[in-house]
Amino acid sequence: MAGSDDFEEALAEALDVIDRVLAEEDVPLVRRPLKAAREFVRFCILQVRTEAGPEPTQPGGFLDYMDSEWFKVVYARTVAWYRSRYGEIMVGGSGRTVDACTMVLGTAFRMTVPLVTSRPATPGKTVWLHWPERVADDEDALAWIDRPPNFSAMPRGDGLKARRLANAIAGRLRSIHCGMTTVEAADPRVGELSDPIISHLGQAAAQIAEGGPIETRRAQWELRMACELSLKMLSQQRGGSFTETHDLYVLHDRLPAGKAPFDRTLLTRIPKWEAMAEWRYGGGPVVTVADAFSRYRATLQLVDGATEAAERKYCFHGANLEIRKAPYLHDDETTFQPRHTE
Repeated sequence: MAGSDDFEEALAEALDVIDRVLAEEDVPLVRRPLKAAREFVRFCILQVRTEAGPEPTQPGGFLDYMDSEWFKVVYARTVAWYRSRYGEIMVGGSGRTVDACTMVLGTAFRMTVPLVTSRPATPGKTVWLHWPERVADDEDALAWIDRPPNFSAMPRGDGLKARRLANAIAGRLRSIHCGMTTVEAADPRVGELSDPIISHLGQAAAQIAEGGPIETRRAQWELRMACELSLKMLSQQRGGSFTETHDLYVLHDRLPAGKAPFDRTLLTRIPKWEAMAEWRYGGGPVVTVADAFSRYRATLQLVDGATEAAERKYCFHGANLEIRKAPYLHDDETTFQPRHTE
C-alpha cells in the first residue's frame, strides 16, 4: 500500500481537508496524525481486502483495526504527510517538554527541557518511560539550549558555570513536573489550579529569553500567576477553598495546616501585586533581563516547594514505567519518512 502512488495521492488530498478541520478544532499538532488517520479510515476507506480472507470487509471501529497491518501503513504515511507539511516540529520524541530559560555570560538563552524520556525495553514490543527529577549524569543540559553560544571557545570556568546553572534550572522544572503529575486532585478545582502552572513558567521563560523591554515586563505577570496558582492549589487541596486575593503573603499566611512549602522570606524576591499589574500592560519601571531571570529562579523554587508540600498518594520522582508499544506503529521506521519529490 505504501508504494502506491494512487494511495499517496488519495491520502494527501484527504489529509489536507482533515487537517484544516482539526486546526479549526484547536487539536494540537502532536495529536493530529493519529486522529487524522482515524478520520481518513472513517470517511475514505469503505472496504479492506487482506490475506486473511478472499472477501473484502468493512474496516470497523478503531479497536477492530488498530493493530492491523494495513492501518499501520495508513498511520505511518499520515505521519510522513504531517512531517512534510509542518517540518521539524513533527520530528522528535513523544516525551513532554517545557520551555525554560538559562543564562550564559550574562545573556539569557531559551532551553527546551525534556520532562519525560524514553528508551527501548523489549525490542519492537515495549519501551521504558522515565520521569526524571533531575538532570542525569549522562545528560547534557547545555545541549537543550536553543541556538547555543560557542561553548568550545569559552573559558573552561564559564562553561562549567553555565552547565551548573542549566542543570539547576532543568532539574527544578523536572522536579515540579514530577510533583504535579501526582498531586492528589480528588477536588477538581485542585486540577484546574495546578494545570496551567507549567505553562505559565514556560511562557515566562520564553519572554525572558526574548529579552525585549516589553517581554521582560510581561514575564513578570506569568511568573506571578505561577506563584499565585501554586499557593491557591495548595490551599484548595488542604482546606477546600482559598482566599480571593492576589497578595502572595496573604495566600501563604492563610494556608491550612500542613508542611511549610518554603521559607516565607522567599516572597521578598517576588515583586508585589501593584507592580505586576503595571507590568502586565507594558507599564511600570524597566525590568532588566538579570532581574527577570532572578525572579524566574525564585518562582521555580516557590512552585517546587508548593508542589512538594502537596498531598499525594504516589511519588513519581524518578519513576520508570515499561509501556507496551502502540499497536498501530509500523516496525519499519522508513515508512514514517516523507517521500522526496523531484
